[in-house]
Amino acid sequence: MGAERDVNAGQESDRPLTLDSYGRLSRVPETGELEKIDVQWADNRKVIKRVGAVLGEELRDGLSAWKKGVRRPGWERLLERVELGESDGVVVWHTDRLFRQPRDLERLIELGERGVKVYSAHGARDLADPDDRFILRIEVAHAARSSDDTSRRIKRRFATFREQGRVTGGPRRFGFPGKDVTWTPAEGQTKEDQPMVSAELVARERQALQDAAKAVLAGVSMAQVARDWNEAGLKNPAGRGWTSVSVRDSLSRPLLAGRITHEGVVVARYDGEPVLDDETFDRLQALFLGRRRGRVVGEKYVGTGIIRCGVCKRPLSARKQEKTYADGSRRSTYFCNPERRGCGKVYADVRAVDHELRKLSVKRLSDPRRVAAIGAARSQVAGRLAEVKKEIAEIEVLQRALSDRLGRREIRLDAFDVANKPLAADLARLLTERDSLPGGLPDTPPEELGRIEVESRWDDAVDVADRRAMLTDALENEWLLIDPKGRGGSKVFDPTRMRLSNPES
Repeated sequence: MGAERDVNAGQESDRPLTLDSYGRLSRVPETGELEKIDVQWADNRKVIKRVGAVLGEELRDGLSAWKKGVRRPGWERLLERVELGESDGVVVWHTDRLFRQPRDLERLIELGERGVKVYSAHGARDLADPDDRFILRIEVAHAARSSDDTSRRIKRRFATFREQGRVTGGPRRFGFPGKDVTWTPAEGQTKEDQPMVSAELVARERQALQDAAKAVLAGVSMAQVARDWNEAGLKNPAGRGWTSVSVRDSLSRPLLAGRITHEGVVVARYDGEPVLDDETFDRLQALFLGRRRGRVVGEKYVGTGIIRCGVCKRPLSARKQEKTYADGSRRSTYFCNPERRGCGKVYADVRAVDHELRKLSVKRLSDPRRVAAIGAARSQVAGRLAEVKKEIAEIEVLQRALSDRLGRREIRLDAFDVANKPLAADLARLLTERDSLPGGLPDTPPEELGRIEVESRWDDAVDVADRRAMLTDALENEWLLIDPKGRGGSKVFDPTRMRLSNPES
């Protein structure tokens, strides 16, 4: 959020009462259909007009206000506007659209002591009024209890389905029957009209999975399998094309071998014909496990995993293009990868971006004050960094031993999963801590070098990893973002699209 300022409710300012309109996707209990946010906004505008206020911003979020790990950008924007005094309150169709957890209400109550109001089709609540706060707390507690009850019923139902050998949760899996998630309802149709995919398509997908398993075990790459599936017109259940990552994910599902798992443990067998036999599936997973220690992300590119999308803040990926530069080498592009939960809105030429990365790194690493700060930060964490690396090495030794036993078929895959699960969790935590330590991964302190020396070190680097280390040092704890190209913009990369950002802001 921005800098703190006093919140006013409009009464102490010449401007009229300003209210934001908030909508959240939810399902209508009677039909199961999504209640459109535009409909909620329309009702909210009527309330704003009735109370004599003006509309601030119309904010929205996705389905869940109950799940603790779900990020709600619209909700965060609302809090920011209230805190900055840009909004005096919010209008929602019902309070459960805004609050499903008491902690959310308490965050707004902290600001409400200065006059924030919550309006809805069911009336208004003044967060500065103790009686209204009491009533809102009861309503939110009831909404949280309702969500907990629903979650408990769903978990029990899914557990029963698993015991019966039925697939639970999520959309249809590739190679298995289910509803066609690419279907778009016509006018007058509801979710009840959603058709099943054809038996012919399921059979074709199952054959593709069986052929792919044989091919991968024979040495064919996942990228080649993805190309074959795309050329054959096969799509994933969501209607998108295939990548090497999505192919591997599909071939890694225990359901292919008829195993129904819950939290990594096999709890039942699928009530149907498996796609792969146990031996083929186990051999395939052992092969994947043996490949997991491949090259690190960004080995060929300076900025992958470091520079981020200016829209969704996800780390950028990179790929080769068919076009070439004037010197005959193939062009490459940094891009926000939808296959890695990115928004897909940012693309930038690798050579142009790397030129700017060089300028930034040289400028910052030739500044004696910045180099001294980097060295001080590294000295503070050197001991902890050594401990973390030691723990990582010990876990990797244990994982290799488990993988070897699985490859020799001394243990089954489900036993491997049980043993590996706590190791994988500890490893993920330690890797995150290692990468977040000031100064990044290099052990040696940075040297105080002049601009020409820094330029030479960058230009003479044999390994891209050396340049990545320099860039990481130059950025310290900041993020480097690339914004989308504007409409009608020049084909030449505009350096002003790049900007620095504090990840905590």
